[in-house]
Amino acid sequence: MADKKLIVIVGITGNQGASVADAFMDEPGWKIRGISRDPSKASSKVWSDKGVEMVAGDLDNLESIQPAFKGANVIFAATDFWQAIGNPKNHQKAAERGVTINEVAYEIEVQQGKNIVDAAAMTLNTLDRFVLSTLSHAKKWSGGKIQWNLHFDAKWAAVDYLKETYPELLKKTSLLQVALFMTNWQQGGRMAPHKQADGTYLLSVPTKPHAKIPMLNPRVDVGPLTKALVQAEPGKNLLGAASVLSWTEWCEIWGKKHGVTCRYEELPPEKMEEEIPGGVGKELADMFVYFSDPGYDGGDPSVILPKDLGVDVELMSVQEYIEKTDFSSILQESAA
Repeated sequence: MADKKLIVIVGITGNQGASVADAFMDEPGWKIRGISRDPSKASSKVWSDKGVEMVAGDLDNLESIQPAFKGANVIFAATDFWQAIGNPKNHQKAAERGVTINEVAYEIEVQQGKNIVDAAAMTLNTLDRFVLSTLSHAKKWSGGKIQWNLHFDAKWAAVDYLKETYPELLKKTSLLQVALFMTNWQQGGRMAPHKQADGTYLLSVPTKPHAKIPMLNPRVDVGPLTKALVQAEPGKNLLGAASVLSWTEWCEIWGKKHGVTCRYEELPPEKMEEEIPGGVGKELADMFVYFSDPGYDGGDPSVILPKDLGVDVELMSVQEYIEKTDFSSILQESAA
């Protein structure tokens, strides 16, 4: 019997990595290694109990992730800007330096991305495919108009570094630009529709009403998309969109499902900045403005959609997600 191929997953305890692990869990001929900062934690033990090899690896330390990649045939890697935002130590760093928390998170994510690329480049003798979860370069594609969409730009910085530094690794790489999470409404705030005094529901963010936005369910869709990129030839720049629709269309689907009227209104970006101070409001406002012009993928002509891969990919549509998801926390809230 031939040896099984090894896929190494960076971020297996998060939504994207977990989806990739699910996609390869019962795939004949494959074994999975997951990287976690602390493999003894319950979130890691969930995977080791399923037969996944869990190893320690700190994305802030290149030397700690090099051995975790050893022998990999496929590497899937995702970094998490928002995890850095949530770390109190980083807020302290920002205050000491007199910068915003998202500027600190940007620096951390950029370095983590470079560390992952450096470590992946050391596995070329076994590596068949490097799948890097990324987002478009907002500052570049907006012609400098979008300055604060740093969680997009930080992820693309790893792509630029890869292209500039490792031409042989690039030949084995495909990019997965992960679409907007359908699950973001669970974070509350402006991400969800809210009940109004007249009984209708209002969704309001700083994006044009009819701008088309790619969306996916990260816990469900990233795995099938990654598997498709492994099956296809390398060199893809895939926009991982399960659905592409406007916020106006989203409201229509959501309202029809729940028997209510849902309206969408464009929010002035400065309103979001006022509501969420300290840099994160600017971050989110610029992101939503970017969705309108030039668009989620920046208009990058190298981007393809799942239908262009030449591989069948089953994804969860927005319609299916809304039909299967419990929105009772939103439906039962008091009117604003």
